[in-house]
Amino acid sequence: MPKQFSFYSFFTKYSLMEDYGFSSGLRRRLFRKILPEVANERTIEYFLLKNENSVEQVLALLNLKKLGNSHVLKELDLSIKALGAKVVAFGLDNSIKAKFDDLQLNAQPFEVLFEKLSTIENCDQPTTINLMAQLESAQFLIVLLRKNKHKIGTNFHLTITTRKILEYIKQIKILLTLKSNFQSEEHWEEIFSRYIEYSKHKNSIRRFIIRHTDLVALEIVEHTSNKGGKYIADSQQEYWSFFLKSLKGGSIISIFALFKIAFEYHQLNPLQNALFFSFNYALCFVLVKQLGGIIATKQPAVTASAIAKGIDKNDDLKIDSIQNITTLIRKVSKSQFISILGNLLMALLFSCLLTFLLKFFGFNQVLNTIKPTYLIKNTVPSGNLVFFAAIAGFFLALSGLISGYIDNKVVASKLAYRIRNSSLLFKSEGLANFIDKKSGALAGNITLGFFLGTAFLLGDLLPIPIDIRHIAFSSANIGYSIMSEGFNYNIILLALLGAILIGTINFVVSFSITLFLALKSRGASFQILPTVIKNVLKDFIRRPIGYFIYTKRDSV
Repeated sequence: MPKQFSFYSFFTKYSLMEDYGFSSGLRRRLFRKILPEVANERTIEYFLLKNENSVEQVLALLNLKKLGNSHVLKELDLSIKALGAKVVAFGLDNSIKAKFDDLQLNAQPFEVLFEKLSTIENCDQPTTINLMAQLESAQFLIVLLRKNKHKIGTNFHLTITTRKILEYIKQIKILLTLKSNFQSEEHWEEIFSRYIEYSKHKNSIRRFIIRHTDLVALEIVEHTSNKGGKYIADSQQEYWSFFLKSLKGGSIISIFALFKIAFEYHQLNPLQNALFFSFNYALCFVLVKQLGGIIATKQPAVTASAIAKGIDKNDDLKIDSIQNITTLIRKVSKSQFISILGNLLMALLFSCLLTFLLKFFGFNQVLNTIKPTYLIKNTVPSGNLVFFAAIAGFFLALSGLISGYIDNKVVASKLAYRIRNSSLLFKSEGLANFIDKKSGALAGNITLGFFLGTAFLLGDLLPIPIDIRHIAFSSANIGYSIMSEGFNYNIILLALLGAILIGTINFVVSFSITLFLALKSRGASFQILPTVIKNVLKDFIRRPIGYFIYTKRDSV
């Protein structure tokens, strides 16, 4: 083994040259698959990896007793300084420091860390302990920054940068420990083994893609999870409040379901229909939100994110407790049940009432637009109904994620603050408050309206029919149908069963998609899903009513 192997790149591991975006990082890894990167022949990692020497062989060739005053110790000190400088530069960066100030967090640990790093060469045991303490404080501040993403907003760059800085801090701690035990064979063995493991996955395309898609998912669902808590009943009062709000939502949907029936009756061309349907759906969803109503099927997307947030309370991207998942799923189940029940009942009954009033006051022209047989047929259980309900569920999940994404961008870009200080926009406080509080919900409702209104156009492009089925609109259609024509009880029961089936599929698809993304964003292994399902089934068998009705036991 040569006398002057460089240890510097081995100690630092990370390079500023590795600070790339997703596409360039992917290209770099693909290139390395064709032409593997080889360490410089003068480095210890070349000797360690190229010749496939075991850790024991390398240690046998290293004379640890003679390393005390060698260039290796100097390179170790320089590596600690280099990584520390990156951590300090991050903590004292103008943009990051402003975020610390917004959260009323003191960035002093980064300043002290900078001072301590300058004397690393003469670092004794008490100084090392103090330096470790400053690193812990800096790490704590970064974790707090990540925990408060809903207050300061987040983006892909900030998320990946904070994760990278946390990796730097971890590496500095390892190097400091090695410095304090410089002649310990055990510590050298550990750091060599760590590097070998790191080098195995450094250029993995699969890990790179998974890691970055997890970060994108985290950015998207972060604000969605904050909304989700509002739709999980934590008390009996909230439970029945959801029922009343869903009744209001169902009544408004009944009116707009009649508008949609009228648009279909006039047999406009597909593009005109798509435009009218989209505006009708969008206006309906916006009005329900503005008037304080609830559309049950819009809740799964946000409640799924809230579940993921609730089971990772430490925000360390680790699942804290399987029992927490079970408890939250039970709460979500009963909250969804009462909301869906309210939407279904009111949409059905209010449409019956509207039909009666139209007949009573002689609005026959409006009544003539209703095609009872066609409407009933669309709600009777069938393969198409299941497929169309699943499509609606997908769009419900997508619109919920868009809503959370917009909310996050508004916070991250400080859009409301900029509006308040924009002369061009007359420093409008009202506009700033509207953008701050309503933009995400508005974007979600409008996009959902256009998704549902234009879905049928995909049927003209694809070899299979495409449409949507939504529980509240389908329930309203049943009401208009049975009040316009005398169907037998079997047909009515089948239609009602179809409406319940639509609601179930709307919920399951929307909830599953968002929960998948939310758990993925928090680094959850899907190997836990069988355990979760098993726990939920056991809990359901013990207290089935608790998944539908809020009981006194739930308040304990």
